[in-house]
Amino acid sequence: MSFRPVVAETSETPAPSSTASHARAGLITPSMKVVEAFVLLATSISGEAVDRVRKLNASAAPEDLHKLRVALRRLRTLWWAYEPLLDKQDAKLRRREFKSLADAAGRTRDWDVLHELIAASDPSNKHALTLLIEAIGAHRADALSFSLRAIGNASVERILEQALVSARQQLELHGAGWSIASFAEERVRAAEKALKKRVKRAVPAHELDYAALHEVRIAGKKMRYLLQFFSPVLDGGHQAVIERLTVVQDELGTLNDLVTSEALLREYAFQLGEAKRVKQAIAHLQSQTVHHMHHVHEVLRAIG
Repeated sequence: MSFRPVVAETSETPAPSSTASHARAGLITPSMKVVEAFVLLATSISGEAVDRVRKLNASAAPEDLHKLRVALRRLRTLWWAYEPLLDKQDAKLRRREFKSLADAAGRTRDWDVLHELIAASDPSNKHALTLLIEAIGAHRADALSFSLRAIGNASVERILEQALVSARQQLELHGAGWSIASFAEERVRAAEKALKKRVKRAVPAHELDYAALHEVRIAGKKMRYLLQFFSPVLDGGHQAVIERLTVVQDELGTLNDLVTSEALLREYAFQLGEAKRVKQAIAHLQSQTVHHMHHVHEVLRAIG
């Protein structure tokens, strides 16, 4: 599977006018050392996460929960990228913390997605689904309360600040001699190798394996984030690669939504009531999942 561009695409990304503009955008420059680049990236992404937490406290908007989860996922990838220069146990601990917070933020969205899928499953007969949709809405409200409590009690700003300080101290000890360009190239190659391996495992001739496709989704997301982080210091342009990865991610995201929604229905079948409707909804989602898995395979083969 080819993800790397053949020619540079420098026209895709105009050069910023100053170092200050890079800093505001969280963009690194070739003159930076790995420590400087890490601090700039981590500070920028952490700032986005903290901003979303503060907005949640004011309005509890679903979009802020989603953006918080994205920021935390990006932090997990950043810590993975720098793991060779960090204490491995500490890096894994930080990544687990980020994942736990992201999972708390994501639970509400899972119910939102289920609500949308069920509401769209039989547009001509929405009345029959009214009670089930209302029950899903009630559980969504409970999930939102849980998400807000978990995030509020976690002291996200403190967690992120401690993680950044700890990582910076480690990098100053072990990464002082690295230039960011050579380090970035090495980490992107590692991510690309892992992605190709997972794609090869996920797309055999006559087999559907959601777990393998989910691994492709994780590896593809990691690769895309790394290119976004490091593109200012990598040789050539990478916008076309990012766009191809985004296409794959969108399709795999839809598949993940279907699988997660079915799992929610099964987990909460008793509490939701409407046993007949739940059973029908599960069957509908199963059918959609199989259909979309075939589609994802076609997309992966076409890009390969």
